Amino acid sequence: MVTRIALLLSLVGCSAQADTPAAALAPATFVPPTSLAPLVDAVEPAVVNVYVTQRQTVNLPPQMQMFGYPASQERTVQGQGSGFVISPDGFLLTNNHVAEGATTIKVKFQNGDEYTAKVVGSDADSDIALLKIDAKKTLPWLKLGDSEALRVGDWVVAIGNPLGLGHTVTAGIVSGKGRILPEEPLNDFIQTDASINPGNSGGPLLAVDGQVVGMNTAIIQGANTVGFAIPSDHLEDIVSQLRDDGKVSHGYLGVQMASLNEAGKKQLGVDGGVLVTEVESDGPADSAGIKPGDVLVKVDDRSISDGQALQRSIQSLQPGKKVTVTVQRDGKAKEIEVKLGERPPQSVN
Repeated sequence: MVTRIALLLSLVGCSAQADTPAAALAPATFVPPTSLAPLVDAVEPAVVNVYVTQRQTVNLPPQMQMFGYPASQERTVQGQGSGFVISPDGFLLTNNHVAEGATTIKVKFQNGDEYTAKVVGSDADSDIALLKIDAKKTLPWLKLGDSEALRVGDWVVAIGNPLGLGHTVTAGIVSGKGRILPEEPLNDFIQTDASINPGNSGGPLLAVDGQVVGMNTAIIQGANTVGFAIPSDHLEDIVSQLRDDGKVSHGYLGVQMASLNEAGKKQLGVDGGVLVTEVESDGPADSAGIKPGDVLVKVDDRSISDGQALQRSIQSLQPGKKVTVTVQRDGKAKEIEVKLGERPPQSVN
């Protein structure tokens, strides 16, 4: 009997072992790069350090005004960042916050060549600025790649001018995609653990084939391995508008809204979406028939999870574009066609 039980237990054990999936292992073909120097040698000539001069107005304290000083004074300040060439005839990209308000912009190449740059166009919402230099020669340039094809874990290289030190190279991996920052609600970012520091803003984030997959833009203070880059797919959309028009026009729906918590979703019978709390009179949403109390759940085929998702969906579209907005009204789904307007300054919906 003991022998029979032992035999049965051994059979059970064999059966369990056979059903256990194999452990996850890296493919045998995976070989970490021994050196990124060939990549850096190829792309670094197209990366520039950006130096800006700005005029700032400083308000003086009332105590000084009592002694005859003016209420405010202007002063000259210096700033720096990074950028990269995107065409052989001298178009460059950097962050808007690097170039904004600059009275002069100088760009310096790795070989020491220096040029004065002008702002062709900029977009504060996307934090992107397009610059142009007249080098009177063909320049090395970088190609914008496919950021959508990036995978978490892919190797990336960041090049920039951190802390004014000059060209500096750091490497890491893609740590995440589609990251949303509270202070940048209209962008979703690539997260990387390649070290990014002040002054890296506007520099390229590169895939191992040398194509630009992002522009380094933001960091989390106190965390030197949590950096964020604007995806190259977004850069490409913005650049074409800046080159043609000098500005970017964003779509506008004309609603005020509130994100729903779990209790609100349950009460309204929806899985996601945002509650429309106010509709601008004669705005695009009003003209189309969207009403306060509607729960907006989808724009075309994009599901809306919260207010930021709605903002990103609408602002990424051109004014005049017709979209199908799906709302939940009185417990029923309703599709409404809306012709988007142009978003006024300081407005996001």
